Amino acid sequence: MLNGKVAVVTGAATGIGRGICLALARQGAKVAALDIDSANNAETAGLVQGAGGDCLPVTCDVGDRQQVRLAMALVLREFGRVDLLVNNAAFWDNSSLREGTYDSQTAQFEQAISSCTLGSFNCSSAVVPALRAAGGGNIVNLITEHVKEGHYLTGRRGLGYDCAKFAQWRLTAVLAAELKTDNIRVNGLCFGATDTPMLRGEAPDLADRAMKPEDLAQAVLNVIAHGPGGPTGETYLFGTSGTPREESVRAIAALAPAG
Repeated sequence: MLNGKVAVVTGAATGIGRGICLALARQGAKVAALDIDSANNAETAGLVQGAGGDCLPVTCDVGDRQQVRLAMALVLREFGRVDLLVNNAAFWDNSSLREGTYDSQTAQFEQAISSCTLGSFNCSSAVVPALRAAGGGNIVNLITEHVKEGHYLTGRRGLGYDCAKFAQWRLTAVLAAELKTDNIRVNGLCFGATDTPMLRGEAPDLADRAMKPEDLAQAVLNVIAHGPGGPTGETYLFGTSGTPREESVRAIAALAPAG
């Protein structure tokens, strides 16, 4: 359903971002893969191209507004348009004030905010003119279940990650309202444990039972499948931690348009 379309995916080097790049390419999209990790990002591009897709790997720290400006200019020179932005980049931190030093803990917190909050805003700001030029499009923010009541994270790890995700959750609602008249839909996915290198580093047993990157990729496809008149400003909750993967997959299928 994405033939002739161009998608920009952040945090594309591994895990969910890589899965989304592959899924979008299989639907016919040309994909710009943005990540600070140039080596693994090149591997993502190789996998997409090996599967017959077109992928432009772009080394970019999305928290750096100048790098984002240059990255988007490169995407437009290469592909000529943008129709979809997936803000997936994030950093799981340990900024507990009972550990480390002032420098280590503030650096962890800053990296979490930079990659997700600043990254989502920088990339959205850079891509909106292209989306307007294309007559509209989609921004999909990969958030977390932690922003939903009953799923708040407690404990000393991931404070910066969660603060960044709460900001991204609010950004979704504000941009959706602001950009609706431009036919730009902005929606978020609030989901639980997913088998990624980040989760395997924290809780490998949970990763074994979790959703897979391809499941999240399908969720992105189902949300954008509603087309220009579809919902905007939604933050869909599904696949909460502890939910069997089969049940999560059914919830993802329910995100698609009826019929």
